[in-house]
Amino acid sequence: MASNSVKGLDKVLKNLNSRIDAIPEKSMKGLLTGGLIVQRDAQKHVPVEYGVLRQSAFTRRARNDKTVKAVEVGFTAAYAAFVHENLEQTLKGKPRPSGKGVYWGPQGEPRFLANAVVRNEDEIVRRVAEASEIKK
Repeated sequence: MASNSVKGLDKVLKNLNSRIDAIPEKSMKGLLTGGLIVQRDAQKHVPVEYGVLRQSAFTRRARNDKTVKAVEVGFTAAYAAFVHENLEQTLKGKPRPSGKGVYWGPQGEPRFLANAVVRNEDEIVRRVAEASEIKK
């Protein structure tokens, strides 16, 4: 998922990163806690039929560079990006052929991961600061 494809997400991520960068000696524990907050919120907003997409969620240390403290939050289901970016929701509310609910139900929304970051920005910063023992 390219973050610049989500309206306003670049600004939120830039703001979030600058707020976290201002915290001295930021803690990986706080970052992982923030990632889990985003994961939990996103899992509440994925469309569910069998639960494969919801259960494929993960939060982990970023693997790209050991010197940078960062986490990755995402979904491993092969179709996760397609569902995330499906803004049209053409079948929304229609019964699924499996008989298990309706498309985009029960609380499904497009951009479920990006929206979770936006909804939880303040809580993420608070948790990182808390883990770093910074009084706000």
